Amino acid sequence: MPLRNKILNIKSLKKLKERYKRKKIVLCHGVFDLLHVGHINYFQSAKKLGDILIVSITEDKFVNKGPGRPAFTIDNRVKFLKEINIIDYVCISNDFTSEKIIKNLKPNIYCKGSDYNVKNLNSDINLKKELHALKLVRGKFQIINEPSFSSSKYINENELQNISYECKKFINNLRKEFQLNEINKYIDNFKNKKVLVLGETIIDEYITTEAIGKSGKEPMMVVQQKKKIKFLGGVGYIANLCSSFVKEVKMISFLGDKNSEKKYVLKKLNKKIKHHLLIKKNSPTIIKTRYLDDYRKTKMLGVYELNDDLINEQEEKRLYKLLKSNLNKYDIVIVADYGHGIITEKIRGLLINCGKKLFLNTQINSFNRGYHSVFKYKKMNSYIINESELRYELKDRSSSLTDLTKKLFQKISLNNIIVTRGRWGAKLFNSKTKNVISCPAFNENTIDTVGAGDTFFALSSLTLGSNINKKIGLLISSLAASYSINQLGNISAFNLSILKKHLNHIFK
Repeated sequence: MPLRNKILNIKSLKKLKERYKRKKIVLCHGVFDLLHVGHINYFQSAKKLGDILIVSITEDKFVNKGPGRPAFTIDNRVKFLKEINIIDYVCISNDFTSEKIIKNLKPNIYCKGSDYNVKNLNSDINLKKELHALKLVRGKFQIINEPSFSSSKYINENELQNISYECKKFINNLRKEFQLNEINKYIDNFKNKKVLVLGETIIDEYITTEAIGKSGKEPMMVVQQKKKIKFLGGVGYIANLCSSFVKEVKMISFLGDKNSEKKYVLKKLNKKIKHHLLIKKNSPTIIKTRYLDDYRKTKMLGVYELNDDLINEQEEKRLYKLLKSNLNKYDIVIVADYGHGIITEKIRGLLINCGKKLFLNTQINSFNRGYHSVFKYKKMNSYIINESELRYELKDRSSSLTDLTKKLFQKISLNNIIVTRGRWGAKLFNSKTKNVISCPAFNENTIDTVGAGDTFFALSSLTLGSNINKKIGLLISSLAASYSINQLGNISAFNLSILKKHLNHIFK
């Protein structure tokens, strides 16, 4: 008989295994967002394979089924599962996969529904990780071949997603216009693209702290360091993002000769990415350290280590030569100009000659405000800019976005301008058609916006550079940005597998 408490935490799983060491334990794992008769049949078939049935369920913040999911909170989903008599125990999984559950429980059998296929596990990164963990504990994988019923389809048809009216309207209009197989064909346009990424490599560091109180001797607040989180930012992050979508990615960037962090950068860079990491003398590799409140994760202070001086003449010659030999080899050229000194006037002139292949994002920050401007670039395919930065560039606080983009089109030769607007989504303006396409933001609970702009920029560059339908392109970019802001920092990057999973659930 089960213990009185049917809800377990991950620490209890080892004790449970010991308690039932002579029994055959069966594990089922999923989101179980909307339970129906298909799930009952699934659980019944799984229970027949052993003696004890344990169901692990994904915590809300780790649900990876696209915007507005889960439709029901973890408390409601657990409440329903624990009332199903055939289930012996329920365990909440605080991760994107069931790896930790498997390693702690060491189930005899791990089950998935008929919508999973072990033959295609290479396309499902999470399942691949779970099966590796299962192999380590000598468990057996079993697909339950019961008729499947789509929770996602029912949730979509009845508009049960936890997203705004604007998001539901946008998705419903896309469903009327596109089928999933059409969208997948668009995504296939990525596969043979070769992408060159240029810009500064940045290492982001988060230090979480707990306030202790005022210093006894000095008028200052004392905090205690709790955790240190480090992740790859700048063009390293952009290159990683692009690498799962396209045939080839090459990154050209600079590290400093002081505290170069080269080992760390190469460790975090996807192994399939080709790279040229040049050295900027008398400079550190850019490190942006932010101090956070450990409880709320609110940013309190930023300490940046960098040298904003332009690269010297010798460094410029190396970069110029490298770019000249590479630019014609690539279909899409992504330039993230953070204004920290590697894009000189001569380098900029070379990049402008790329014309339709050039996708640019320039950012105004505390170091370059008043010195950095998009008007240094006179010709490119597409420009992605935040609304506040666009208004700053044009010194215009009140005009409509349409009027602002008209001014920008007159000053710079452009095909597209995408204006990102934070929680109000994004708008795409095209110079030829004069059409404006609006896409809402799919984030309801923002955890951290660092990296969201780079995420949106990278995916927008890929979709526009691959001639994907612009509505679908904005959807893909917005989904990626939404994924980015639902985690602290750029710890994990959006990828092709996640995109396909999101689209599969959205268009069911």
